[in-house]
Amino acid sequence: MDRSPLPNDARAEPRADERTDIDARAAAWFVQRRDGLAREDEAAFRAWLAAHPAHRAAYDQVSEVWRVLDAMPADDIARLRSEFAHTDPAVHARSWRSSASNASSASPASPARRAFFPRFAAAGAAFAMTGAGVVAWQYWRANPTFTAVYETRRGEVKTVSLPDGSTMDLDTETHVEARLFHDRREVHLIRGQAMFAVASNPDCPFKVMARAVTVTVVGTRFAVRCTDTGLEHDNVRVDVEEGHVRVASAWREDGSRDDGSPADGSSRVVDLTAGQSVATLASGALGPVAAITPAEVAEWRQGRVSFDNTTLQRALQEFERYAATPIVIGDPAIGAMRVTGSFDIHEATRFARALPRVLPVRLRQRGGVIEIVRAS
Repeated sequence: MDRSPLPNDARAEPRADERTDIDARAAAWFVQRRDGLAREDEAAFRAWLAAHPAHRAAYDQVSEVWRVLDAMPADDIARLRSEFAHTDPAVHARSWRSSASNASSASPASPARRAFFPRFAAAGAAFAMTGAGVVAWQYWRANPTFTAVYETRRGEVKTVSLPDGSTMDLDTETHVEARLFHDRREVHLIRGQAMFAVASNPDCPFKVMARAVTVTVVGTRFAVRCTDTGLEHDNVRVDVEEGHVRVASAWREDGSRDDGSPADGSSRVVDLTAGQSVATLASGALGPVAAITPAEVAEWRQGRVSFDNTTLQRALQEFERYAATPIVIGDPAIGAMRVTGSFDIHEATRFARALPRVLPVRLRQRGGVIEIVRAS
């Protein structure tokens, strides 16, 4: 946090731009103090507070904003959130300062006006008519309460727990970045695949982002894959084991960015329930919804992998994700041959030795390398 003193005389009346900076610092201090400050940070806060009367005034204003927010009905807060989301914060600030100035010079109000004005003023102050309220709300929403990065190495799988009670099973070579906020939970799947068991919280949606795909849930069990090789290479796939998820892609079927225009035949948002799956197309748009069995959802957790008319080249790449194999293919035509079946993900050599029974190929041993070649 920036704790530098004001650039001008510490006791001079702050300029408009300095008032904005003071409001921002006051809001940041308030939110951080609610979450708990270290002793040295508390001392820095006290020093900042004493540096100028405007600091104390701004901090007291933020405190009042939050006091009113705590007392406001949920419907009022929801309405004000909506208004704030569609209005320039600067307009709110100017409007409030103008209203406050007018109110201070007005003649005594009638009982009815006095009964109305505090509610109007509280609502305005609590949700964006003061610069401090705007900044505090933005700071509160933008700053996570928890952040963590989780990774697995080649051949490693592990389960991690999040503070909200959700768990993630991470497959081999997976990288995820988790951030929990006051009003939402976000996980970025950078690469790999993961199984999510999400703790239900209707007021705090859980989102998984993978490339241009966003999966939104409240509480459910589902798997997301985002890999560069092997099955679903370069695509994103979502499988639902339990509950309901919404999957959205930012891309159309023609590969252009979705700007919210009317549907042109490509799927951009789909709802999935248990036993359903969807994967992106080469363009990044969502493909057709498919039916799956519970056993097919993240079957890597049982050390299995299934191929369904998969090219031999892709099948071997999938094995390679878990461990180096001694198997090579020199002929592209052989790599294009198709295989179907369920296999132990850690038994690539056994998989290769079974190929001559189902494909017109044979194995040729060369030192420690097994080459798949055409049958004579």
